[in-house]
Amino acid sequence: MQQIDFDAIDGEAAFVTLTMPKQQMADVSSEQFHKWLNAWLVYMRRRGMRHYYWILEFQASGNPHLHVIVWLSDWRTGGAKRGYVHHRWDVVEQYRALAYWVKMLNADGVAAKVDAQNFQTVELGQSPTVDGVTLESATPERLLMYLAKHAARGVAHYQREISNMPDDWQYRSGRVWGHDGKLPLREQLDIECSYEVFWQYRRLVRRWVCANASKMTDDDKQRRSIVSARRMLRCSRPDVSPYRGVSAWIPSDVASQLLDAAVNMGGENEEE
Repeated sequence: MQQIDFDAIDGEAAFVTLTMPKQQMADVSSEQFHKWLNAWLVYMRRRGMRHYYWILEFQASGNPHLHVIVWLSDWRTGGAKRGYVHHRWDVVEQYRALAYWVKMLNADGVAAKVDAQNFQTVELGQSPTVDGVTLESATPERLLMYLAKHAARGVAHYQREISNMPDDWQYRSGRVWGHDGKLPLREQLDIECSYEVFWQYRRLVRRWVCANASKMTDDDKQRRSIVSARRMLRCSRPDVSPYRGVSAWIPSDVASQLLDAAVNMGGENEEE
């Protein structure tokens, strides 16, 4: 996902959260949940959705949250004989998309409500809230970074912990993330540098991550994020340790600036 070329993606980005009542989660199989998801994606494709990336996570209560980044464009219905009707993704269409999800669940006996769902357009300068975390001046890239971080979590994390899932899901959870497979990608950029530059770059990445963590508005999450960021380069495995600093997903423009700074502070670099 780090190679996605966000400048080349068609459509306007939006961030959608879909969920259901935790009280009925034990009665819903993973197969049924994925049928709802697939049907909702078909609904969105027919209404101008160009691309998507989704991730499923469980709250501590066992309540599933489906987070989806979608890229949307205008679309039209009708035909040449009777004429075309053009549609835009205004607040009415956003409501209809959430209502379609709720309608499917209600038809299968699940008491979902529209006001429990969320649809936020991703606009420059806006700060959407995800799982109670406010992402300051979020962009599609930063939102995808956030979701990719969640997707990489192991079963030790409560949102991936098997015992936190309903019985049926513990054995047949199905996929917990996915995308349309057509997102445009950048060409890979290989950079050779001295060890001095490499180590300096790692330290600069850690400082950047720490600075981002300090901007969190929730005091408890800010504290835990800062502690995690300060420890991000610690690793007991010699084969993994050298890559901890550069494995952190940071925006490409920030990575370029940090690399330039590392070069100025201690060496040369050569691009291939």
